[in-house]
Amino acid sequence: MLTDIVVQNVASFRIDPAVLARPHRRTVLVTSPTQHQKLLKRNRADVFDRVIVHEDFSPSGIARCVTAVRDALPPGDRDGVRLLCHDEYALGAVAEARLLAGVPGDRPEQVAPFVDKLAMKAALADAGVRLPKHREWSAADYHRDPGRYAAGLGDDLGWPVFVKPLDESGSVGTAVLRDAAALHAWAREAGERRFELDEYLDGDLFHVDTTVRDGEILHAKANRYLHPCYDYLKGRLCASWTLPDDRPEAEALKEFNRRVLEAFRDKPRDGVFHHEVFRRPDGELVFLEIASRAPAALVPSTHRIAWGVDIEESHFRLQRGERPLAPEATGLHAAWAYFPKRAGTVVDLRTARLRSDHHWQWNVETGRTTEAPRDIRDFSAAVLLWNSDHDALLEDLRTLDAHRAVLTA
Repeated sequence: MLTDIVVQNVASFRIDPAVLARPHRRTVLVTSPTQHQKLLKRNRADVFDRVIVHEDFSPSGIARCVTAVRDALPPGDRDGVRLLCHDEYALGAVAEARLLAGVPGDRPEQVAPFVDKLAMKAALADAGVRLPKHREWSAADYHRDPGRYAAGLGDDLGWPVFVKPLDESGSVGTAVLRDAAALHAWAREAGERRFELDEYLDGDLFHVDTTVRDGEILHAKANRYLHPCYDYLKGRLCASWTLPDDRPEAEALKEFNRRVLEAFRDKPRDGVFHHEVFRRPDGELVFLEIASRAPAALVPSTHRIAWGVDIEESHFRLQRGERPLAPEATGLHAAWAYFPKRAGTVVDLRTARLRSDHHWQWNVETGRTTEAPRDIRDFSAAVLLWNSDHDALLEDLRTLDAHRAVLTA
């Protein structure tokens, strides 16, 4: 019997994990204490053959856990162990753990360009894809001569400059530096982390979510963000909606996405890729970043509503060697929205009047004290909405964008 070990440290399941159960396979979950509590709250811990609450998600820590699981199996089943992962914060460690534990699957060199933003751009350097001008932050160079460093940065990238950690998602640790003075203030707090400095991009932000099997694209679907993700940290809604396949922008995005994916010649062979692309005001498409995992937030739900397939489930199916279901247009368009938390004590929760079918989820309650968000996962309210009328759906998104869902004092 085959044994699938799902490694989950930071990311939560968007799917119902019960869909992972197979009568002919064992499914073991290795999860952090925080994610285990979420699983218990959903009454879903019993859908796995075994749940291991684990705290050491280093490569060696994961490998030791995998080895212990494998050693407890019947001897004839020990060669049938596989590691599955949908958690961006564990993908690199899981790839290293496969080597340490002697488990087949994606290797560190295949995963590295998708968890390190500079390695990612280096892999695309000769692909004919427009990349943002960028450089790695050098604390040593800066501290040797802060004025010279700032002047060179302005000459190379122009002001403002966008800063982001090399190994994060969800706008964690990002900042916009408007001028040299802002750089100096940021540098005093930067610490020892590795950062990337990018030219500041404006325009419209899209994401293309792709299923790949044996290195070949099976399906790609385009979506559009309401605002660039960084704006969430400034108090704006984070939201995206599904683009119909016949829209000209969808075709252009999918072609750009194909060129990007083909440039990663030694990429994970089976899984889902989440690709973010800027469209400049003149129509130019610019690569932002790409992850070898399913999209987060409520994107799996909008994908399921619009195309009938849960893309996170597809990611797990592909890692298992299974062929995912083919998406087919349902006639519905779907969107999701996250409201950022606000500093203060929550005094009221308010829904909005919408024409589309919708579902609200609250992540705060009255009387609770909240702080401004540090990343996109830190939401106060979420809305999933769907409609057969694309224009009506967008009108509802605009209504949500102007709505104050959580009042604080």
